[in-house]
Amino acid sequence: MQSESIYPRRARWQGYVLAVGWVGAALLLRFLLNPVLGQQGPYLILTLSIVLAALYGGFGPAMLATALGTFIGTYLFIGSRPGWESVFETPNITRTVLFLLIGLSISVIGGRLRASRQELSEAVKGLRSSNRAKDHVLATVAHEMRSPLSALNSANQVLARSTQDPARIVWASELIGRQLTQLSRMSDDLMDMSRVLHGHIDVKMDPVDLRHVLSSAVEQCGPLMAEKRHQLTTGQPPEPAMVRGDASRLVQVFANLLTNAAKYTQPGGQISVRLALVGHEWHVSVADNGQGLDPEAIDEIFEPFVQAPDALINAKGGLGLGLAIVKRIVDLHGGRVSASSPGPGCGSSFDVRLAQAA
Repeated sequence: MQSESIYPRRARWQGYVLAVGWVGAALLLRFLLNPVLGQQGPYLILTLSIVLAALYGGFGPAMLATALGTFIGTYLFIGSRPGWESVFETPNITRTVLFLLIGLSISVIGGRLRASRQELSEAVKGLRSSNRAKDHVLATVAHEMRSPLSALNSANQVLARSTQDPARIVWASELIGRQLTQLSRMSDDLMDMSRVLHGHIDVKMDPVDLRHVLSSAVEQCGPLMAEKRHQLTTGQPPEPAMVRGDASRLVQVFANLLTNAAKYTQPGGQISVRLALVGHEWHVSVADNGQGLDPEAIDEIFEPFVQAPDALINAKGGLGLGLAIVKRIVDLHGGRVSASSPGPGCGSSFDVRLAQAA
């Protein structure tokens, strides 16, 4: 982030410095040609320096080139000799004003051209990012579907060969059920993400007690945390924690955060859920001591299909939609969600802030 803020400032200063250099070069060239040109076109070569300053630096450097060219060029090349004696003659004033107007016009056009180039550059970056995201989506979906489909194929073969073995039939049936649940979950995530991104999600704003929301979310994630023997600690106030929101969608938010914590926390790890009132906002913190996050990747973690670095080797990696859905739902509730982590291997924390209901 620091390098991004320094670079534009340095580029602007380079534009001003180069504007001064181009004006100096134009003045030198005009001075060398003065025996030939005399009073013919005193500002013609100086106009080129304004054009170059506008193309590289935009409005500000071009205006600097205009001001320097006007002041120095007028002193040196207006009249029969350097000085101010003939500057205020009507023809010379006209030429000076015309040069100023030309310089101003070039500066405005250069400023707009520079802004257009920057917008085009950002658009190209966005298109490249979208293209990479598309490729990543295809690779992720293909990877995530491979395991369930392979398991379903194995179960089908077992059923075909073991029609008289009740134990194998039960095993295959349970396997099929689990894999179909996983495929159904991926389908639901994709459909949910599509509705959220296109604004087709229904949110019913009613008074909701966050304590009940968190209890439901913990209940949903209980089997996964029990499977990995996680130690869950909770903390919440005794009084109701009222917000205005959609209870089912808020349960989805915190269930996704808890599921995410459980996925990337080693067996026997610790997960905590804290609810507290800070000012006029309810803060919910879901923290773990799992694999943590790279600080440089935190800004992108809420984008669709963005996953932890080793998510693809995690059997329960998912499609990388959970946190994106969390952010969209929290935004629809007028709240904020953020992530923090000391670094890889040091755990992470996700904080949701929702306005207290009046």
